[in-house]
Amino acid sequence: MQSVEINGLDELDAKLSRILKERPARRRELHERLGDIAKSEVQGGIAASGMKNGGGRVRGWQEKHVGSGGGYAAVRAAKAPSGPDGAGAITNYTENGHKTRGATGTAKRPRQGRAKTAYVSGYGFYQKAKGSLASKALAEVNQYVGEFADELGNR
Repeated sequence: MQSVEINGLDELDAKLSRILKERPARRRELHERLGDIAKSEVQGGIAASGMKNGGGRVRGWQEKHVGSGGGYAAVRAAKAPSGPDGAGAITNYTENGHKTRGATGTAKRPRQGRAKTAYVSGYGFYQKAKGSLASKALAEVNQYVGEFADELGNR
């Protein structure tokens, strides 16, 4: 009688079951790694933007955030300090630009120091980080999948 025998399926099934039980922690681990990459890209973009002082204060305000379920990673401005001169507001002003204060028209003589433009262009460091982040994130995910495959084959 002819037959086909497959050995080792029980072992493979046990490995898969163990890895799937660990999956939430592993997904969080991946997003932690991706968040670190994103934060370094944003901070590098701020430093390279040409901002006065290299954007030291704005760079320090950027924080990595990983979702409560470990399903996403983001880089955001810190919550403190808050208000119109807080971390989030100033990050927004420098990223997107802002309107300048013009002359009031009520001064006895015109001031020399008033801005000559109505709007200041933003630096766009978040937008630039998105472009360079895609390839680095893909490389990190490929490495993660390789580790997952090695674990299936070696344990």
